[in-house]
Amino acid sequence: MKGIKLKISKPTDKLPAGSSKLFGNPDVWNGFEWPYIEENGEKYDLTFMCQIDCAEAEGFDESGLLPKTGILYFFYDLDTMPEAPDEKSARVLWYNGELSALHEMILTDEDGNSLAFSEQKIDFEASDADDKSAHLLLGDMTQSCDFINNRLPLLRIGSLETEDAEIRFKDDGWLCFYIEKEKLGAHDFSEVKAAQI
Repeated sequence: MKGIKLKISKPTDKLPAGSSKLFGNPDVWNGFEWPYIEENGEKYDLTFMCQIDCAEAEGFDESGLLPKTGILYFFYDLDTMPEAPDEKSARVLWYNGELSALHEMILTDEDGNSLAFSEQKIDFEASDADDKSAHLLLGDMTQSCDFINNRLPLLRIGSLETEDAEIRFKDDGWLCFYIEKEKLGAHDFSEVKAAQI
């Protein structure tokens, strides 16, 4: 299955709400609740990794598996970065309402400073099957983990550096989000798992 390559670049201006982007702050709807994990009675917010404008990506989706409209949001436990397959450490949300209702949500520390890395623009292009180094939506990412046998690769983000972030996944590898094919077809992202490869 051919994937969709994500091209990452620094935007010249602030991106419009709902744009495909890596890092920055998510553009969310009223009633949105920030995904978190709970350990020993304490809540820890997951890191916003990226958002994907499905309508923009749809033109490159030869499989027809992605939603054709709406925004996909990817969150991950970037603080502890668990390597093993885990669904607690990852969350994927899909919003399919009016894009005009979206607004930026800024997570801050106790001093009011934004916790987000600088936003990076995402553009899409068709991926070659041999492209082993790209950030990808869908596509053949790896067969190294037993648990993915009946799951599809949904997103792969590679180790990367931006002006204010240096993210290194396992052995300079990738963070991959996986989903069952039936769940993807039903646009049910409630049981996505993530693993470093």
